[in-house]
Amino acid sequence: MKKKSVLVIGVGRFGRGVIQGLYERGQDIFAIDQDEEALDHVRDMIVSGAILDVGEDDEELIRIVGEKNFDEAVVALGSDFEGALVSTHILKEAGVRVSVKASNERRGNVLEKMGADNVVYPERDIGMRLAQMISTESQIDILEMPQGFVVEQMEVGKGYAGKTIRDINTTNRFGVSFLMIYHKDEPIQPRADTVLCRGDLIIVFGRKTKMHLFETENFG
Repeated sequence: MKKKSVLVIGVGRFGRGVIQGLYERGQDIFAIDQDEEALDHVRDMIVSGAILDVGEDDEELIRIVGEKNFDEAVVALGSDFEGALVSTHILKEAGVRVSVKASNERRGNVLEKMGADNVVYPERDIGMRLAQMISTESQIDILEMPQGFVVEQMEVGKGYAGKTIRDINTTNRFGVSFLMIYHKDEPIQPRADTVLCRGDLIIVFGRKTKMHLFETENFG
């Protein structure tokens, strides 16, 4: 497979997932974010990076795109719609294939009209796939997601029984979040003070490489 040079604009949760997936597949990645700390989290996976607010400094983005000759680009700015529009326009003018993250279909439609080759809706797509998993009659233990994430279904074990979600703090420690809890077949929306009961069915979301830490603690 030919190695590609890929620009990722926006290094939030979604952007980091894209970078992780590209890095694992041996691609060359250049990242842009206005937050230096965000770039620090991915320094070991990227060839180079730039601290830049693309919505405010479009001339610098034009210079970078012109110099680097990227094969593909991912615009993962999410809430910064103006930045996403500016980035998409500049990249398409340079002939780069662009995938853009959109927070809703209205914005996605505008981005498509701007020339985006692929518009993705991460939150919506994860929700739809989770609904499909919950609704199926056969039990599914694990659902593979893009960029190295999984949705996993399991019972509460002795390690987490009797503890609250705040107590175990798995979001901060492992990056594993609770999506839904079923107590006696009744769905419960997880909250920080929700107490986990032995045998409850839980549906959790996180990076595949970290899920074993969650499972080890849960099952004791």
